[in-house]
Amino acid sequence: MAIPLREWIKGALDSSRVGNSSFSTAASPQYVLSCLRVAVCLSKQISDAEELSNELLCLLPIDSADWAGSTTVKLIEGGTEDDCTDYSVRGPFPYAHNTSHDASADGLKMGTSGSRKDSPNDTNQIVPASLQNQRFHNVESAEISTDHNSGNKTSENFDDHLSSEMKLQRIFSLGLVFYELFSGGTTPPPQLTVALSKYIAARYARPTEQTGNLCSLTSHETIASPEASEEVNISLLKIDVAEEDVDQGGDRNQAIKARENLPECQALLSSSIEVLKRLGLSYPLCDLIQNMFDCINGESSGDESYTKMSDVTLDLQLMIDKPMKFLHDLDLVHLSSRALQLTDNLSIRDEEFASLQCAYERAIAGSPEVAIISGRSGTGKSSLAVRLGEFIIASGGVFVSVKFQQMRGNPFSALMSAFNEYCNVFMAVKDSVWVKLLSSKLKDALGRDVHHLIKIIPRLSDIIDCGTTRFPPEHGCVNELKKIQHLLVRFVEVISSCSKETVTLCVDDIQWADSFSMSVLEQIMMMHEKDKRLFIIGCYRDDEIQDCHPIKTVIGNFNEYGIRLTMIKLDCIDKTTVNKMISDLLCLSPRVVNSLSDIVYHKTKGNLLFISQLLISLNRDGLLNLSLSRRRWVWDQEQIQSRKLPDDVAMFFSICISRLPSEVQIALEVLSCFGASVACEFIVILESKLKLKLVNPLDLAMSEGFICRRDEIYEFSHDRIQEAAYGMIQKDLRCHLHLHYGLRLVEVSLERENDAMLFTAVGQINLAGPSVVTDTMQAAAIAEHNLTAGKKAIALSDFSSAAGFFDSGVSFLTDNHWNSHYKLSLELFECAVKCSLVLGDHVRLTELSLQLFKHARCLEDRFDTLLLVMSSLAYASKISQSVRAGLSILAKLGHKLPAASTRDDIIFRIKQTQTHLSAISDMDLIQRPKMTDAKHELAMKCLSKLQLTIFLVSPDLLPIVTLKMIDLTIEHGMSPMSPVGFAYFASLLGKLGELKDALRFAKLAKTLLDAIGSNEILGDVIFTTSSVLSYCEPMQSVNEYRSQGHDAALAAGDVYSACMLRLTYCATMFFTGSNLLSVKVASTNALLYMKRQNHLTSYYTLLSLNHSTLVLLGETDAETLSEGQLTNPRQLMTLYYHKMFISFVLNIYDDMRQYAERFFEVRKASWLLISAYAGHEFFGGLVSFRIYRETGDSSWLERGKQCKSTIQLWSEQGSLWNFEHKHFLMKAEEHYCEKDFSSAEAAYNNALVSARTHKYINDEALAHELAGYFYLRVSKKTEAIEHLICAHEKYTKWGASSKVNMIFRLVQENFSDVPHLNSSWTRTPPNSLVTSATDAQSCHDYQDSHKRRAQ
Repeated sequence: MAIPLREWIKGALDSSRVGNSSFSTAASPQYVLSCLRVAVCLSKQISDAEELSNELLCLLPIDSADWAGSTTVKLIEGGTEDDCTDYSVRGPFPYAHNTSHDASADGLKMGTSGSRKDSPNDTNQIVPASLQNQRFHNVESAEISTDHNSGNKTSENFDDHLSSEMKLQRIFSLGLVFYELFSGGTTPPPQLTVALSKYIAARYARPTEQTGNLCSLTSHETIASPEASEEVNISLLKIDVAEEDVDQGGDRNQAIKARENLPECQALLSSSIEVLKRLGLSYPLCDLIQNMFDCINGESSGDESYTKMSDVTLDLQLMIDKPMKFLHDLDLVHLSSRALQLTDNLSIRDEEFASLQCAYERAIAGSPEVAIISGRSGTGKSSLAVRLGEFIIASGGVFVSVKFQQMRGNPFSALMSAFNEYCNVFMAVKDSVWVKLLSSKLKDALGRDVHHLIKIIPRLSDIIDCGTTRFPPEHGCVNELKKIQHLLVRFVEVISSCSKETVTLCVDDIQWADSFSMSVLEQIMMMHEKDKRLFIIGCYRDDEIQDCHPIKTVIGNFNEYGIRLTMIKLDCIDKTTVNKMISDLLCLSPRVVNSLSDIVYHKTKGNLLFISQLLISLNRDGLLNLSLSRRRWVWDQEQIQSRKLPDDVAMFFSICISRLPSEVQIALEVLSCFGASVACEFIVILESKLKLKLVNPLDLAMSEGFICRRDEIYEFSHDRIQEAAYGMIQKDLRCHLHLHYGLRLVEVSLERENDAMLFTAVGQINLAGPSVVTDTMQAAAIAEHNLTAGKKAIALSDFSSAAGFFDSGVSFLTDNHWNSHYKLSLELFECAVKCSLVLGDHVRLTELSLQLFKHARCLEDRFDTLLLVMSSLAYASKISQSVRAGLSILAKLGHKLPAASTRDDIIFRIKQTQTHLSAISDMDLIQRPKMTDAKHELAMKCLSKLQLTIFLVSPDLLPIVTLKMIDLTIEHGMSPMSPVGFAYFASLLGKLGELKDALRFAKLAKTLLDAIGSNEILGDVIFTTSSVLSYCEPMQSVNEYRSQGHDAALAAGDVYSACMLRLTYCATMFFTGSNLLSVKVASTNALLYMKRQNHLTSYYTLLSLNHSTLVLLGETDAETLSEGQLTNPRQLMTLYYHKMFISFVLNIYDDMRQYAERFFEVRKASWLLISAYAGHEFFGGLVSFRIYRETGDSSWLERGKQCKSTIQLWSEQGSLWNFEHKHFLMKAEEHYCEKDFSSAEAAYNNALVSARTHKYINDEALAHELAGYFYLRVSKKTEAIEHLICAHEKYTKWGASSKVNMIFRLVQENFSDVPHLNSSWTRTPPNSLVTSATDAQSCHDYQDSHKRRAQ
């Protein structure tokens, strides 16, 4: 339904009238919104027509019409009351300037710089429920009629019609319509008509017939104004210049004189705007109409006048979309009380923000996600991350931030702060039930190690109450740094898996992260289990890191780890974005601030940090301020343009700081010496000690925006401000100031026993360096402070900081320190060597240890360092050197080992020790007194470390080392290292076939380990004993022990043992018949972990197993190893074994024989019983029997029988569960070779029953398959097909697609004539894992590709 505009105004006003409201009906929110809808439609009609071709020129409103009288409003047909209460077009409900609206309705949070005035009412109170004629507010569209006197517009007058003058005239004419529209029908005063007539007569001094179509005054109408008591004459839209005023040859001077009426017109138009303000319309809306009036009949007369109609449309739409910014009046009372404030929520980086939102949503849905934001300093990385954090918190998520500093003070300052923040957030929002749940989960995951975590995350004690818990004493660990890394990663795993909300960890300024923190973050980023509700955001300066920085490597590995990466690269913003940013900040139209944004952009080159600080500076200097009369921000464009600025943002900050009072400058310089932040407590202490005013000046700096204060910490608003303040200190004074501040704080920290203050104080002294210390006593005292700080850092497991303290302590020692301060020097060097080992700095370790060996006064003073050097050589893969160092240490302790012994001699000694121990009960061994001799203790430590390496270079010495440990334990008492000796002794006995005693000493080693509680040997003992147990107990149950051992080894920082346990865990899964998909997942995750830890020994071994798994799953492109990649004989043996195994399983005879020959060739006798040997004997025997049947070579038969005898021994003395079915199957194959078919048939049946009973589905499938081949060979097709069908079923359950397809093809080719064979076997594999014809070829594809690689 379309109605005339003036009729619509009257109806809309009537339906918007509010009973006793203090503001006019024309200013009511409902009426203003409806008017904005109408206004947008009208301006868009004209702007669209102006952009179209001359063929559609008729769409422009005609020039001579009364536009208001020619305008119609179309209402939505059948609108309901619900339709009327939808007060938005594309944005929230707009309010009048003297009404209120909560900022949240704007959809964006704004700082006080752009805050609009609040009102006492909400949206439900403003519009009464009893409003009548709501249909007037259901505006669908509005248009100005184009039918009156339009004629046929031709291309001849097209250019004139679209000239700039005509466009401005249309803006002015539409402004008059808007005035009538928003005022509720009120028109300007009559005298304006006369003034406009005179002005137009001057401007268009042409004959009437030429100007009559411009503006002719012919119609006079009167409308009763709803807001006035008298009728007002309206006759502005059509002005007729009388012929008697200007004739064709009239006096031009008269026209020039008439132009002098322009100021009068402008004044009358401005007074009309004042009428709108008195009606209660907002100043932004009044300014919009004023700017349209400034286009007075084709001539622009104002700085902010419109130049095109499309700008009018954009400004109107902004008022609808963002009323809080662009429609409502500013809250001058609030804004005038403080300076310009910038927020992170300015409408920039919207596309990047949307990308982060999408990544977060995917993380919530369970996708492993990481987002990385990179860019130069000042491009808004942190602001973008903070903006996302506010969105996450508003969405009910958890947002925790980490910010690294260039001048790091406290150990773990960044990570500790972040995880403490999480504990605060958790305690603030969770009830006691959730706290108890998380506490329980953390205790289960971390065990007694939870108290280590509480030391570096103090607020964790609020969640986990360990006050009454007594933890047993510990005897060190293998690598404390790896241990604390593991605990932190486990902490994040627990909180992200048991939390209903997704935990977001934001890591800022990664370029300054220390190596330890970077390692922890890498492991956290690589967590990708589906039940982990974790989202990671990282920010770094891409121009301040090299390609070798760890973050580059981490980013490169995301794809390999199956983690989706959202990479956002930020540059300086362009001119358009600068305009949008300033528009949002000042709550002014982009058109209005264009001149200011143009200047700002060219001075800052679009650097966000520079822009924000420049705007604050302009406000501070009075060049950008609030105008109380105009109720908006205004600026001095000429002064800003002429202002000279440096190109570097840091220099700009220096200039800004230099304008502050001197005491504020000094305070900022003091603060800058401590980096980006420092505890407020420290500043208070320095104020007292230095007799300087610091706190009050810093408060002033805070009010100026240079710093902020949160959680009792002073922080610079940006690190570039800190750099600028620090740069203002003379270079030759910086070291002296650091020393001065550090010494003052050290005194207080020692008095108060404040570790955090001690770290900061010593850090300050170390920044000064030894060159500024001339007093030798003071230098020694500083070295002592560094030793104290380093030890406390080690207690927190921050070895990176500790190493820095120890190295600095060494640097402060004088030239004669080994004589003057021997004890201090020895302790500093020992601690520095230990940190170097933990951090993997073998070069530094060598330098320090050589000095210590040179000056140490006795062997006891050298011994701890000797052991560290021994370990360092092993970690650096210098195994031979490590073993030689260990043997040398033992010789110096009086325990020289024999150079060589025969195998018979070694076996004799093992049996002799076995006999001796058989006379001692386990209880007597457990209760033996502790070893007290220091040299024997040192020897046991050395022997324990040798166990891990000596078998690689001198395997025959391994039993000698083991026996030496047993002898020392029996003769001199129990040592913390004794469980290692008993574990290896159990392995020696197991390899000799003494499984009963092997089981006894394996369990004894476990018992001793639990009693002693030594983390240092935990992983080694569990790995060795689990291998023995796998021969004596069901392998499936032993794997649970391995899993526990893996976690315990990681908790002890023993990466080597953890990797080896993970390797054997995956191998046991494979060979005990776990579903192959599960095996694939476990081995893939393990490979990624081993690669990340650079543990190549376990990595290459597991890679062979993983290849076999993937081939059985039907993945023919599985990665495999080449012989050239391996140098270790044991790794080659594993490679040949798996190639032999997979060739045997897939029935590739030639390859099977080739790899079997190589396997038995490199296979050497070992003194230890490794769990993998069970598979070696089993499949080695089956392959040998197969080769014998093909070749008749009796040597292969004998080899098969030897393997069978070993399996029989393990079956009889060890675990029937693990070996009985293997023995029966090998026995069946042996009878098959010897043509004892009846015995073979019985043995096959026994093997099947035993495998089924003991739940080895893989071996049950293999037994069915081999039995099928046997029956096929002896021409018993019925029995053969039955076994092959059963094999097909078992392989299907195991998940071995390659075997399923292979047997299906075999049945198709050999048993199609069997009458009772299910017809489906002649078409598709029943119950097959593979359904496509292509997949059915997987076995043959593998065979072909394998042959090609061999060629």
